[in-house]
Amino acid sequence: MTEFALQQWHLWLIVGALLLTAEILVPGFVLAGLGFAALCAALVDYFTGDFGWALVGFIVGGIVFFVGIRPIALRTFMDDSPSPFGVNAMIGKQVQIVDSPDIGGGLQAHFRDSTWSVESEDDLFEGDTAEIIAVKSTTLVVRRVNR
Repeated sequence: MTEFALQQWHLWLIVGALLLTAEILVPGFVLAGLGFAALCAALVDYFTGDFGWALVGFIVGGIVFFVGIRPIALRTFMDDSPSPFGVNAMIGKQVQIVDSPDIGGGLQAHFRDSTWSVESEDDLFEGDTAEIIAVKSTTLVVRRVNR
């Protein structure tokens, strides 16, 4: 029977995986950089088996990440422009105004597969076309499109 013992590169690999996973909780790609450096150290340690060279791999991996990869990641994922997904993807789309099925209910709009309450400063009537300008919880804030 063979024995399984953790080698040093296994520990670098585990630390790298834990740091990359912990990045979910901390913004700024700091833990991701340390995780990337730990994975580099694991790779160097696997091929050399020397702790000193593993530290060199960790340092070089960290420098490569923080100087080269992190600025690109920050520009890509942390910019201030609104996300093209979720609620922000609805802004600017047009909807058809319909009457509420409830007696005395307000106007509604169908967007994709959902029915939304509508709020507007314009006078809207059933059949009007409106553009979504904001989303407040379950209510679409719309502006009537000129007929």
